Amino acid sequence: MVKRRVVLGWGLAASCGAPAALAAPVGTVPRVRVVVQNSKQIKQLPLILANRLGYFRSEGLDVQLQDLPAQAHSLPNVAQFPAEVFAGTFERTVLLHAQRRPHQAFVLMSRAPQVVLGVSPNALPGHATLKDLVGCSIGVAASGTLSHRVARLMLLRAGLRPTDVNFVEVANADRALEAFHLGEIDALSYTDPVITRLELGGVIRVVSDTRGLRDSDHVFGGPVLCTCLSASREYVEQNGEVCQALTNGVVKALKWLHTATPSDLITHVPESHMGGDRAVFLAAFNKSRETLATDGTIPLQGPVNVIRALDRLQLNLSLAGVVPAETYTNRFAQRAKAQFKV
Repeated sequence: MVKRRVVLGWGLAASCGAPAALAAPVGTVPRVRVVVQNSKQIKQLPLILANRLGYFRSEGLDVQLQDLPAQAHSLPNVAQFPAEVFAGTFERTVLLHAQRRPHQAFVLMSRAPQVVLGVSPNALPGHATLKDLVGCSIGVAASGTLSHRVARLMLLRAGLRPTDVNFVEVANADRALEAFHLGEIDALSYTDPVITRLELGGVIRVVSDTRGLRDSDHVFGGPVLCTCLSASREYVEQNGEVCQALTNGVVKALKWLHTATPSDLITHVPESHMGGDRAVFLAAFNKSRETLATDGTIPLQGPVNVIRALDRLQLNLSLAGVVPAETYTNRFAQRAKAQFKV
């Protein structure tokens, strides 16, 4: 149980690691605000369900989730958005280290980005491969977002340069579906449930997929980590009880998700996270379930491969001084793993 009250400010000083733990008055529950990147995606379900199923409350926390604004989803903007506790891609932690603002991931939620690149059979023949995308238009959420970065890595694996294709921004799920159906784009790099909806409709052919560990390892050259909880190193050091409580809740939710039945999911996952179609959501979840972390621990090679991927993308980032071992800690997840036998 957490015995300290946490007051989270939203100024830039807080995002850089200003301490925020104060003594809690007797009988109060510490409140923690977590900024969430792409809260309705499957890779955020461990956080969403830890809150919804009462796991954080049972650990003595009142967790409030704040969506990251849509305009802040490119990597540089994500790094600048103030958050003492952040739920999103590990790349943010790497970028903050590169900016000499040391942060640490402290519990892993997903082991792959769950981004898929699919082509329209109308635009490309059935035997088309990634190499056949030269000159084609590819829809992505926005420039610099995860769907854009993963698409570029997929193309690099096939020997293509980003300038060999045209990236088109399709800012939300409805717009992505519309652009694909109208033939405004030849291919789409996106997450579920959009891709699964198109697959079930028989109108897309997947050519590269990171919803499975094997395929994700192929794209990145080995295991990676995607969604995690992170905070400044100073915050982690000064608020260990809070980080442990958050980790415990997430690890319990991960254990629940790996054994949840379709009925369990329909009962407990918010309707707003199902994209308006329960059947599509369940199909999408089954495709990505194995990429959810099992026990919250971060694999040794994961940070190394993420840094290598960012380096390959040539994003004008100076990553030479980033030490992988300093970007994360497993001490909280190891305790939770032992406690909950996962």
